[in-house]
Amino acid sequence: MKALSNSTARQSAVLLLLAVLLALLMDYSGLAWRVEHRVADAGVSLLPQEAPQDIVIVAVDEKSLRKFGRWPWSRQIHAQLLNRLKLAGAGLVAFDVLFAEASKTDSIGDQLFAAAIARYGKVILAMGSEEDPGDGKVSEVLPLPAFADATAGIGHTDMAIDKDGVVRGTYLFAGAGVARWPGLALAALDLSARPRAAEWLGERFSDQGAFLGTRWVRDHRVLFPYAGRDGAFPVFSLADVVEGKIGAEVLQGKTVFVGVTAAAIRRVFTTPGAEAMSGVEIHANIFNALKNDAVVLHAQGWFRLAGLIILSLAAVLVLVYGRFNSVFYRLCLAMAVSGGLSLLVLMITGLLLPVVPVWTALVVTGVLGGSMRIGGLRKNSSRDALTGLCNRSAFETHFGNMWRLNERRKRLLFLLLVDLDHFKRFNDMFGHLQGDEALKALASYLDGKTRHAGDRVCRVGGEEFAVLLDLEEPDLQQVEAFAQEIVDGVQDLEIRYRDGDRIRHLTVSVGCAGMVPGPCHTREELFDMANRALFQAKNAGRNRVHCRWSEKRPGATRRVFAGSGANAG
Repeated sequence: MKALSNSTARQSAVLLLLAVLLALLMDYSGLAWRVEHRVADAGVSLLPQEAPQDIVIVAVDEKSLRKFGRWPWSRQIHAQLLNRLKLAGAGLVAFDVLFAEASKTDSIGDQLFAAAIARYGKVILAMGSEEDPGDGKVSEVLPLPAFADATAGIGHTDMAIDKDGVVRGTYLFAGAGVARWPGLALAALDLSARPRAAEWLGERFSDQGAFLGTRWVRDHRVLFPYAGRDGAFPVFSLADVVEGKIGAEVLQGKTVFVGVTAAAIRRVFTTPGAEAMSGVEIHANIFNALKNDAVVLHAQGWFRLAGLIILSLAAVLVLVYGRFNSVFYRLCLAMAVSGGLSLLVLMITGLLLPVVPVWTALVVTGVLGGSMRIGGLRKNSSRDALTGLCNRSAFETHFGNMWRLNERRKRLLFLLLVDLDHFKRFNDMFGHLQGDEALKALASYLDGKTRHAGDRVCRVGGEEFAVLLDLEEPDLQQVEAFAQEIVDGVQDLEIRYRDGDRIRHLTVSVGCAGMVPGPCHTREELFDMANRALFQAKNAGRNRVHCRWSEKRPGATRRVFAGSGANAG
């Protein structure tokens, strides 16, 4: 039983190590990125989100286009918007609109807008980037100097679109060569007098600045939960606000994001859940997540490594030691445990651990573990639980194989039956625990006596063992001498017990039998011969050997039998 326990412990250790290594390999390779994104989306969507009561969107929608004409408009209209918002007592205003070029025909409108920005005080303007088609260099597209001087802050509007085309995160900082500009939402948050923690927040990118002024650089990436589907924020038409159709009580104290939602001119992005959303709505969602401290970070470095190892170990322990007999049910439970732990870490710390590599490793180790368990069950089903030797069933299988092999070769097959003497008396005196120890000692001794590939020692009864000998050159005297070695060797084991006033050694009796398999013999005959020889050894006083050889033998083997000094049955 100890050997079986050690084997199970080794298999468990192998599975634990394999699961950890596979999880690390899967995470490093990034092969499961698409599934990992979907799982991350599901986890982030479970984060509690406060309803955005203090954020509104003023939209350049179809109604506004019909009212003010073709886009872009005179900056005088945006100046009128700021004037209306100031009268309504609105909070800060963030424009998801680039004002990078001076109007060639309406310089007065530009002046009015610059004055309105300065007068309002809490206005954030957008900046972007453009790439030179000639040399590929990237330059920053900033607001006009008159606007930039008047504004309270500038934020980039770069969208962090993942490989699957979904916007689930944002880069808090970006810029040409150096990521120095905060995102539009972060710039608005800074203006709302909240403490700024973005310098350490998010996934870092160490190569920023390596291509100074030649490429667009992003840094501090975070994920954020969406407040809801399209329309989660109150949306008002810019035309209605400019014309005073929206009451001041609706806008008072609200953070206002201004952007394009008209289908003809807007740019839409895919969000988790495959829903299309305009850029201004996404910036409003980012602002809401930052304001509520609800952003999510991918675990990095040692935290990520430690998380992967802990999740893998916890999951495989459930897989290996779960109470369900079905591997499938244990696998499902292990995946649920690892997923639940990952979600718990996300809820408490805001760190997102990669769980899909752990699940992949679980599936692989589950299949391998199931195969190892089946193989172990097959192996254990052929083993005696106490001694570790093959049992009666395995003996019959090996006996049949050796019988057919020796029948083809017309070669003698030898069987020895070994039985402990007075074992019942030994058990009665010392108990079954001591009896078991004696059986294990005898089994270990007999197993050490085998020399050839076909030799096999099996436990076929309570205290009875069978030994099949596979000899290339059959020699009856050699077999009898081998049996006598067993008798003498067991006595030398010094397993003693008291019988009345006498101290006795635990001994064995051995019955030997041999025959050439063929049409005139059966396996049962050989076993019966060995059993009768054992019976005679017992009757002759025990602690001895008795052999019986078949009289039905082919002429080819008579010379061997004639030279034998074995006792006749």
